[in-house]
Amino acid sequence: MGDWSVIARYLKKEASAEDEDRFALLVEYCPDLKDEVEEMDRMLNVPVSEIAENFDAAAAFENLTARFKRENLI
Repeated sequence: MGDWSVIARYLKKEASAEDEDRFALLVEYCPDLKDEVEEMDRMLNVPVSEIAENFDAAAAFENLTARFKRENLI
């Protein structure tokens, strides 16, 4: 859980110097991590208006209903 906490603080721009060091070690261990975290940052900071433009409520409802049926929830 500690690594996820460091990543979360890094994304929120609240990382301490110790967190920055830990994140650097994580990136050394997994070089793709920095790019993946930066992509998450971009995704998390998409304006709501942009998301709303691409959201298909009817399709989302159909997908959710199909999932509930597959899992015998309805």
